Amino acid sequence: MSRGKVLGGLLLVLIVVTGLSAAAVTLPIGGNDSDQGSSGPAVGHPKVRPGAPWASGAWVGGSSSTAAIDKFGRWRGKPAATVTTYPAYDTWQQIIDSDWHVSNFDGFRGTLVYGLPLLPSKEKAALGDVAAGDHDDVWRAVADTLVKHGRGDSFVRIGLEANGTWFPWGATADTAADYVAAYRHVARVMAARAPHLRFVFDITCGAALKGSDDRMASLENLYPGDDVVDVVGCDFYDAWSTKVRNDRELASVESPSAGPGLEDVVAFARSHGKQFAVPEWGLTGVDAHGSGDNPYFIRVMYEFFYVNRRSLAFEDYFDEPNSYISSSISQGDQNPKAAAEYRRLW
Repeated sequence: MSRGKVLGGLLLVLIVVTGLSAAAVTLPIGGNDSDQGSSGPAVGHPKVRPGAPWASGAWVGGSSSTAAIDKFGRWRGKPAATVTTYPAYDTWQQIIDSDWHVSNFDGFRGTLVYGLPLLPSKEKAALGDVAAGDHDDVWRAVADTLVKHGRGDSFVRIGLEANGTWFPWGATADTAADYVAAYRHVARVMAARAPHLRFVFDITCGAALKGSDDRMASLENLYPGDDVVDVVGCDFYDAWSTKVRNDRELASVESPSAGPGLEDVVAFARSHGKQFAVPEWGLTGVDAHGSGDNPYFIRVMYEFFYVNRRSLAFEDYFDEPNSYISSSISQGDQNPKAAAEYRRLW
């Protein structure tokens, strides 16, 4: 699903030590993290204990602030551990100057998950220029902003949704090497400025790498390397080919035919000794090609997180009432059945 509207049209303030300066976290390879012996994300619906014993948070719409994320925590009955934010990115200068999307969370006791654009949306720019160091002032400025606001330990999603061609940096098979080089360069520049940042490589689940017939290419061809990745992530929405309304559909999206799924991402992260994350996940309105108010989706996502909780760095629900996605559960009465299920579980 395209989140171009999310980052651009709304001018969103949308949002373990780095692999550059510390050894990677070693995790078990293969299987899952559950002490129940079940395998895979959630098929079979394992018995779970409500309460979300992992780092859990949200994006809370265009009014994102400490007050908004704290309100989300009170609504669900457990404070948020993470909050998603994004800078405005029409131009290079806008990325540099976008301080308020960080300062808005001054006072939040959790961790920022910062979605970092690799290219602006309204200026001519190329990944090759980023890799060559032409825009290092941008990455230094972002790192300095995070440190200035006490966010030097943030999760930074460099070039988020790497296989998302709806973004100007979205990679194809032809530009995969350029994406990798740009990511690696930005990680090194930012780590030199803020050595405790944690870098997230993430893709869109179920989406192919355009120009490749290999369904795993989005992960394997775009992976920037163990030395510059702390967490491997995947955004997952109840929409298009990844709708999850019943057990049959759930089984088909664990490892989709078009591109990597949640189970693929977990296995890939473990094979590289990394944690995994789901930086964005959520419902999608029927008018936006989703299932709408779908408590089944909420439940199986909880079960997936629970089963894999020891490898899970964080997950953030995309709580957005805007009609382009209609995913809200805490604001208004957009998805009441799903909202009730989320509150029961979280």
